Amino acid sequence: MNFNKFSKENIAIAFYTIYILIAGLCYELFPSHGNTPNGGVMLLYLFIPISIIYFMVHLIKQLYGNQSYAKCLLIHGVVWISVTVILSTFSE
Repeated sequence: MNFNKFSKENIAIAFYTIYILIAGLCYELFPSHGNTPNGGVMLLYLFIPISIIYFMVHLIKQLYGNQSYAKCLLIHGVVWISVTVILSTFSE
């Protein structure tokens, strides 16, 4: 698949959208048993390091590359704030 026809912003948005949808589907389709977390919870735990690594890749490309990744960095921030707000509403 040729990713050159998609912009880097669209790829970042698609990554986060697909990842969160898969985590939500795994959470709903595979219920947990007792104290063991299910696949959706595990994907949300993995979301933190994966998104930080993805952010760091874009930050390094912004600092040392020829293209601007400012919009991608903004997308990362908006997604992190959105996930934090959504998860904090469920914890109450």
